[in-house]
Amino acid sequence: MTKSLCAMRHRADRDRAFFQAYYEANHAPLAIDHFPFTRYVRNHLIDGDDVPFDTISEFWADDITATAALMDGPIGDILRADEARFIDRPCITSAGAEEHILSSGTPGTTRIATLIGGGGSDDVTRAAALEWAHAVAADLPAVSLDLVIPWGVPAFPAAAILWSPEPPGGPPAALAGRVRQVRLRRCETPADHLLGNRATG
Repeated sequence: MTKSLCAMRHRADRDRAFFQAYYEANHAPLAIDHFPFTRYVRNHLIDGDDVPFDTISEFWADDITATAALMDGPIGDILRADEARFIDRPCITSAGAEEHILSSGTPGTTRIATLIGGGGSDDVTRAAALEWAHAVAADLPAVSLDLVIPWGVPAFPAAAILWSPEPPGGPPAALAGRVRQVRLRRCETPADHLLGNRATG
């Protein structure tokens, strides 16, 4: 199973509340009906008015590249038409994710995303992020780290994301000045509602 990420923000004539409500009521069900996700989570920002996105979505599939390629055909046309109703489409940022699950536990309905670095990545940032994440996971449950694999322009707004139930302690010196924390409301679709699980189960 592979994973991807997508950060999105509202159209200029909408606001964050409209965006997030429309996403849950309309767009997520549409995606569930057309994409073979095996897991699907929307992380809606609760605070951070100056953050350039409203939601980070996580997608898992048996073959995430093949799943993403569905956007090049009729399914993509359907999704893009719906996106135009609430998303600032030129600002959508997508990326692959190398997922590291570092401590057991089920994430709650709120959690912290610690955005590490900017678009793109480097070996020093990746190594420092992974070392820090292991230290955080020694003290907290439900900690994971996504090392971002850039897919295009515009670049995803982080080189890595540390997911945790509460704010982690201070980052190591190698990441100083390169960390931003945001609080999120987590919405996960039940596994048995997903097309990828219905097709195989």
